[in-house]
Amino acid sequence: MSNVMAKDRGWAWIITLTSFISMGLGPGTMKSLGVMLPTLRQQFSTQTWVIGLSISLTTAIGVVTCPFAGALSKRLTPRHTVMTFSILTVIGFIMASLATSVEFLMVALLLTGFSVGADAVITGEEAIWFDKYYNISIAISQAGLSLGIMIMPPMTQLLQDIYGWRGTMLLLAGLNLHRIVCGALLQPLQTDPVELEDKDFFKRSRKRQLQENSVITNLVHYLDLSLFTDAEFISMLVYRLCSGYCFTGWLIYLVPHTMELGFQPYESSFLATIGGFGNLLAAILYPILKICTPDKTILYLATFIITFALGLDPLVSSYHSYIGLAFLSCIYVLATGMTWLSVYKIVKHVVEDDKMTNAMLWINVADGIGGISSGFFSGWTFDVTGSYTLSFMLLSAISLFALCPQFIVDMRGVWKSRKYASL
Repeated sequence: MSNVMAKDRGWAWIITLTSFISMGLGPGTMKSLGVMLPTLRQQFSTQTWVIGLSISLTTAIGVVTCPFAGALSKRLTPRHTVMTFSILTVIGFIMASLATSVEFLMVALLLTGFSVGADAVITGEEAIWFDKYYNISIAISQAGLSLGIMIMPPMTQLLQDIYGWRGTMLLLAGLNLHRIVCGALLQPLQTDPVELEDKDFFKRSRKRQLQENSVITNLVHYLDLSLFTDAEFISMLVYRLCSGYCFTGWLIYLVPHTMELGFQPYESSFLATIGGFGNLLAAILYPILKICTPDKTILYLATFIITFALGLDPLVSSYHSYIGLAFLSCIYVLATGMTWLSVYKIVKHVVEDDKMTNAMLWINVADGIGGISSGFFSGWTFDVTGSYTLSFMLLSAISLFALCPQFIVDMRGVWKSRKYASL
């Protein structure tokens, strides 16, 4: 039986399935920890910010581990990397269920942050396995993220009511065991037997060369630092950093913002669920729009919608309109989902397959840094002003600024094309 595997068919859709599962477990699990925050605060008799810091550190460790995940994927294989990081994630949840102090819980939740690196490796593998049907594949993966955000928080609340927070942590560990299976399903793309032999020879030669090179040279290779010489890739990094800042700020402060307006807690939290529907709608509409619309056009239009939605929030809030806030939440997350998918597609266009895993990992690093900084600065803005109005206006401005590097790159390309045309 031939071992040859082709892009866009066969095993490629198994890779899509692994991405769907990992994307659903990632943000869904993080939101589940948010649901458990009041119970954990009461259990350990501590303040909200302490438990919140413990949960947010999972994102921080994810940012730190992403470059190592890329290096390990090159040194070992993506399969071994994802399985190793997934095992550490499961161990983290098991340890959390046994926690007797906040410090122990913090260390345990740090381990769960390795899931971020595992998810990014799978995203990179998905980009390698697809060309023609990549739009459909990433849309399916995005649908997994939407379903995870919508299903896992209420499911976590139900499990907590039945089994308590320790039992819920164990069940989350069980759910994340599926990550190990996802890792085991990753296969190297094999297109041609002759090409495979050439690749094996190249890898052996490259390994001998790396053993003779300096530490800095090896770091450049394993982390694919040469990506940072590509202006378009850098523009996408800046975009995802700003996007991560805006989305995290919106996600964290949406509920307290609407509660400050006088809405009930369940009404406020339901706005995030409406946002999840918007993200699911983005996954459905994106492949359809791609038939007649370029990725950069989608990116520009979606960004303008994001700026519009965040900028209108203070006006709608002044009227205390729940329907208006629900509409803004839906179109904001829908447009944000469109930009995420467009960024993945643009990165795939500008990055070679052998650098794709690290490219996706660096995208996740930028997104994580933006998210971590937003958690602090958006809250600090509220503490200073006593209102979320300025916070949302700043988010609107930052979302528009995110386009500036890409706009400069595009204008530079237009200028060059006109210059060559005039010769």
